[in-house]
Amino acid sequence: MNEELKFKMHSVYGQILTERKLLTAWQQVKENGGSGGIDGVTLDKYEAKLSGNINDLLQRLRAKEYQPTSVRRVYISKKNSKKMRPLGIPTIEDRIVQQAVMNVLYPKFEGEIFHKWSCGYREGLGAQRVLQIILWNLETGYNHIYDCDIRGFFDNIPHKKLMKVLTKYIADGTTLDMIWKWLKAGYMEDKIQYETTSGTPQGGVISPLLANAYLNELDWELEKEGIRFVRYADDFLLFAKSEEEIKRAGTIANRVIEELGLEVAMEKTKFVDFNKDDFDFLGFTFGHWREKRDESGKYFLVGPTKASLKDFKQKIKDKTRKSLTFSKEAWFQRVNPIIRGKVNYYLIIHKAIEANKQHGQKSRCFIKHIGRYLHDIDAYTRKRLRVAMIHKNPSQRKGYLMSNKWNNEFFARAGLVPGNWYFYNRMWGYDIEVYIQRIIERSQKKSKQARRPYTKSRLIKLKAAHAYRN
Repeated sequence: MNEELKFKMHSVYGQILTERKLLTAWQQVKENGGSGGIDGVTLDKYEAKLSGNINDLLQRLRAKEYQPTSVRRVYISKKNSKKMRPLGIPTIEDRIVQQAVMNVLYPKFEGEIFHKWSCGYREGLGAQRVLQIILWNLETGYNHIYDCDIRGFFDNIPHKKLMKVLTKYIADGTTLDMIWKWLKAGYMEDKIQYETTSGTPQGGVISPLLANAYLNELDWELEKEGIRFVRYADDFLLFAKSEEEIKRAGTIANRVIEELGLEVAMEKTKFVDFNKDDFDFLGFTFGHWREKRDESGKYFLVGPTKASLKDFKQKIKDKTRKSLTFSKEAWFQRVNPIIRGKVNYYLIIHKAIEANKQHGQKSRCFIKHIGRYLHDIDAYTRKRLRVAMIHKNPSQRKGYLMSNKWNNEFFARAGLVPGNWYFYNRMWGYDIEVYIQRIIERSQKKSKQARRPYTKSRLIKLKAAHAYRN
């Protein structure tokens, strides 16, 4: 476990007791957006009487009369899943106080406490940093991996053990008491008040810091044991050069997680030999080492997971309902942000590769095949739009009949962002006119091939191609 700070944080509470600190926190809360808590006060309502609200909050904080309020419990769908996960929405006032405390605590945690391989909820780090660490380990021979999943991490953090961890770094009793009250504030659902016996409310401003501080114990125990790892919130990977070493690493991780009062979800946890096995992490599939056809060396593939691509299509589908009526410009404005957002996320693997190259790490990771996936997404998007853009009795059949008029070139020139082009444009400056010319040539070639007679050999090839696709 991590050691106590030699010089703990004192007078944290006193540092938030100024109007300027609370106004700064308010501005951050406002920028983050979101709805109101159980008191029904929204950001707009709070801002309408901002000066009076901030002054009243400041006076109660100074008199130590501030009391946290229960969070409002809502449910949102899990990513790439039909299951729902709970989200706790604190009141605007509670968010402001939590943000003010965060502004004092975070620099100290960032500078002296958190491990460099912990990348979630930290400024300047994130998914790209995670991918850099993974790629670096794979390239340097750490190809035995322990892919671990903690069961219900955010909901199951033991409150007393969390507070014990925080006392290693914070010596301000008032601040610790306030954090305890936030943890115990409970939640309101269907007008019924419920207590919370464990966990940090997902949705609370300070929750990510508390969660990171808790699993920081695992980080430094792994460091002491000489184990390479990368962690993003409660998702983490361990790396080793041999099967024996990774099994030892897994045993240590499981022990520490158990000591923290948490449980490993064994059904979602696995050992991976990257010489023959693939694994998924943060929406990317890492395809195992392969031998080049000319036997000049090895390479591996990284691309979006099937779940990520399915989510991409679903988002496009949700925005292209044929029951709606818009101009073609409005339709493009609905789907273009989704395309850019998804492709920008896929581009972080390219950025990770380039960042590692700057540190002297030669890459054997191939990502060009991502373009093929995006080509399929583009075709799906155009298919959806051809139907949606028909205002009178739209149907799949009518959409198909519009394929020649609303062809690939039409969409590219009219303002729809092709994901395939955007991907290569952001990497290498791929010009849109070059892209259009290529899709025209591809279409002409496809049309020419379609007019060829169906010889016996061609039928055999077409049958084989159809079998491969299905």
